[in-house]
Amino acid sequence: MPTPTAPETPLVTIGDLFEQWAADRADKRAPNTIKRYRGSIRSFEAFAKGRDVRTLTGDDVFAWAVHRRDRGGISPRAINKNDLVAVSSVFRWGAGRASGQILASNPAAGISLDEPRIVPQRERTFREDEIAAILSAALAVQPDPRNPTLSNAKRWCPWLAAYSGARIAELTHLEQRNIRTEAGVMVMDLRVTKTGEPRTIPIHSHLLEQGFQAFVKICGPGPLFFDPTRHGERSLTSPGELRGHKVGKWVRATVRLDPGVDPNHGWRHTWKTRALGAGIEERLRDAITGHRVASVGRRYETPTLAMLAGAMNRFPRY
Repeated sequence: MPTPTAPETPLVTIGDLFEQWAADRADKRAPNTIKRYRGSIRSFEAFAKGRDVRTLTGDDVFAWAVHRRDRGGISPRAINKNDLVAVSSVFRWGAGRASGQILASNPAAGISLDEPRIVPQRERTFREDEIAAILSAALAVQPDPRNPTLSNAKRWCPWLAAYSGARIAELTHLEQRNIRTEAGVMVMDLRVTKTGEPRTIPIHSHLLEQGFQAFVKICGPGPLFFDPTRHGERSLTSPGELRGHKVGKWVRATVRLDPGVDPNHGWRHTWKTRALGAGIEERLRDAITGHRVASVGRRYETPTLAMLAGAMNRFPRY
């Protein structure tokens, strides 16, 4: 009598494993994180050419990382910080009990590329002439009826960043409903953040004097700085992030910014430096910019809106 044949184990690709991980982590990870990981996973899946995830080894992961560096032109630091973190997170889950231990182990564990030592060529804050050039260029932007949200982003996002230290994508995701008044203070609710933790920031009086509140009122409901109808739903990069990239490119091209400073992120360094000079307490500086506090004890301190508004009132005008 013939021996029964064991059923064949179904193929599990890297993409299959990722979708299972994403479903399990949906309530534990920020949506932006899952979306960001998806791009790295798709790259690795294309490199592995549909192989079963259980056949992959550390050598395969390392070869892919080298391919990303040498063929894709991506820096080792970006690969270590983004691609390998994404793949390792998914594989670690695949080797855990939550997944039913699909994998025997995490093949990406301990894999990294050597990062060349980078010596900064200058400070990360904007210099006074750069501040004046960027903010003057933003003030001079005229409404563009062909793409109004782009001209709106060029006009307001540099100024919002200058007076908040917020990340550019946190600002470009703002909607009309995120600008409101609470206890007599005009605030902006940043709902799309790097950490996934929302925060509320008082709006500096100089922005209100420039007409920011009136601008928000005439925009109507929805995003202030991008048009959702212009962006495909399957794009790996959110429309707010894409808009932030465009603002950065516009700033660099318009003011011929020094390549050693980031046209968007430079405002975070500049805001914190100016806030320090204005005597604003570190805990308040961290609360406004969304930086994690340094100690467990500080996590018990939640600055009130009145405290944050007082700090913003002390922040010097440009």
